[in-house]
Amino acid sequence: MQRIPLAEYAAKRHAGTAEKLGMSQGSLSKAIREGRSIFVIVSEDGNLSALEEKPFPGQRRHSSPNQHPKNSPLGSGVSGSEVPVNSSSTQQATP
Repeated sequence: MQRIPLAEYAAKRHAGTAEKLGMSQGSLSKAIREGRSIFVIVSEDGNLSALEEKPFPGQRRHSSPNQHPKNSPLGSGVSGSEVPVNSSSTQQATP
């Protein structure tokens, strides 16, 4: 059994790797671009599987400079007091 980093295994063959792993080429490329810690496991019979390693307990990765602010793991930067609140009902309860 071999354990190879996804980016290394998929170099110049994203479409074929994605197909073998049962995922889209776009999601494979995104995982590599985001620097996720994913490894391809090649078994003795040639079958592929993938394993992602994550820190425990669920620590967030540091945001990259290219990351969109709305996708920031730290949130939008708007505090609770600044968030507009709209009533879910136009009727008010009578006392």
